[in-house]
Amino acid sequence: MFRFILDCRPGLAPAMLILAAALSPALASAPIAAEEQPATPLPIPRGALIDPDADEMPALATSEPDAIVFDPGLAALGRVAATSGAHLRARAPIPVDIIRKGFAARQSTMSADQDRSVGFKLGRDAFSLSTTLSDPASVGATRNAELRWRLAQPAGAGNGFIWGLATGGGSALYGNPEQIGEALIGYRQELFPHLTLTSQLTMGGTYVFAPGDGIHTAMTPEMKLSVDLAKLADLPWQTSFDLTLARKVPLVASDFETRGRAMLSLKYKWN
Repeated sequence: MFRFILDCRPGLAPAMLILAAALSPALASAPIAAEEQPATPLPIPRGALIDPDADEMPALATSEPDAIVFDPGLAALGRVAATSGAHLRARAPIPVDIIRKGFAARQSTMSADQDRSVGFKLGRDAFSLSTTLSDPASVGATRNAELRWRLAQPAGAGNGFIWGLATGGGSALYGNPEQIGEALIGYRQELFPHLTLTSQLTMGGTYVFAPGDGIHTAMTPEMKLSVDLAKLADLPWQTSFDLTLARKVPLVASDFETRGRAMLSLKYKWN
């Protein structure tokens, strides 16, 4: 049990008066303004803070200094930091994306059935974790829940040599777990002002934990043209046009696949 004992020796009397005034309830309840802060810290005699009946008193008295410096201004700084919310802004927000596929804005009774899935995804570039609930349109198929994760080192955004690594995995309620790995290497160059060409080669593999399935690997060369329309036409929003052509070449237990994509992106930020 801690006991506070007043030492009435003549050398400690002035210091105890200062300490009593600094710790009085009237002064402690009032906020300390910048102009009211004391110019110098208040020294508190160590003898006033030590229980004379405690066993460690001789050791502390010989190894520690005679006084402890008490700075009342630190309390005001702590209140300012707490009310400003700087400790909350220092945490980067985690992006959350809603997964919603197969749901049209307006449907008619004659529309074809299609697979549907809903869920959410946490994170994007370096790490992501997603979970979905799917409802297949095929007859006899049951609903399935899936959980997937991905950890990646994204490819650089500037010109020149680019590379990236990624790994991940997933498992479904009515499926087999799988593990994936991917490595990317390429080169990005600016052909003309605001026109960029990216050539890259991706090596990816998947291992399915199921008898008779095993590993699937493939190599995919890809070419991508990107046009920055915002800088080209001096638009007030971020606009880009991407044209991609890729050819998937199987190495082990995969299929040939050719894909192309054209995407127009518009992004406007309200001030």
